[in-house]
Amino acid sequence: MSPTRRSFLQASITGLAALPSNTTAQPSPPKSKEKYIDVRGIRTRYFESGSGENHVVLVQGGSIASISYTADMWDLNMEGLGQHAHVWAPDKLGCGYTDNPRNDNDYTMKAQTQHLYDFMRAVGIKKACLVGLSRGALPVARIAVDHPEITQSLIILDSRTLAPTDPTIGSKTNPFYTRLTANAPPVPNAEYIRREPDANSYFQSHITDEYVQRLLKSALLSKSAKARNKMKYLGDQYRNDSARMKAETHDMIRAGRLKSPTLILWAYNDPSAPLSLGLQLMNIIAPAHPQTQMHILNQAAHYMCRDQVDKFNRIVISFMKNS
Repeated sequence: MSPTRRSFLQASITGLAALPSNTTAQPSPPKSKEKYIDVRGIRTRYFESGSGENHVVLVQGGSIASISYTADMWDLNMEGLGQHAHVWAPDKLGCGYTDNPRNDNDYTMKAQTQHLYDFMRAVGIKKACLVGLSRGALPVARIAVDHPEITQSLIILDSRTLAPTDPTIGSKTNPFYTRLTANAPPVPNAEYIRREPDANSYFQSHITDEYVQRLLKSALLSKSAKARNKMKYLGDQYRNDSARMKAETHDMIRAGRLKSPTLILWAYNDPSAPLSLGLQLMNIIAPAHPQTQMHILNQAAHYMCRDQVDKFNRIVISFMKNS
């Protein structure tokens, strides 16, 4: 092992040891305000909490019409983060209660990224800490390189979509993914919706019946069913666009276009996006920006923000304030 990597791993482990022993937060009903806004003709749902000059934008994972990823996933974090910043969590284009793309050409990662940027402008955010989980990390990273004027800092969470492609880790090669989608019912039900958050969590206590019912309610919307049907024949378009955007974004980062302090926060126990991917992503971003850090969160999986609520919130606020 090289001295640089050994020092990096030692620093990460030391940082973990400084955190208090794990305590899972008790789930509670969401208290943040649910609102809607028109974003260039797209009715967009978002949650809002806190106030002040410091802004944090939370972007959930999932592709268009994903049934287990909506802005609701941040409900346990909104109030805690809102004590220190003005926090926003929008449903991405075609997700949750936000409208579907207006035409087939917009069933792309590019359109989701543009919608997120337009949302920030619509609600009046001038500069923010951008936080993206999984498929939400590529849009925030692209906004950071395209619009440094609006990006205070960047936090990337467990993103196979942004990390370098590893052919051994994917839906067609890893049985983890095939088990998640096996025997999918024609119409989503609570048991099927619970499957993904259960599999992607280190602790299952936060996946309550109430939370599952909220996800089910949005999954059963007529617009959600329409988007799922669209993705049956537009899925390759979405995936190909994501791959192109990832390659372009990597090139832009290597070329010095990333101007924001960046934190790669990775869950040690993530079966969906293993730690090796986070290390590979660190190898791309760290040489391009000196203010790049990586933290490894123990006893947490892909849903790290719900597995380790208090630790997650403290890390985000600390990085935001010190960036």
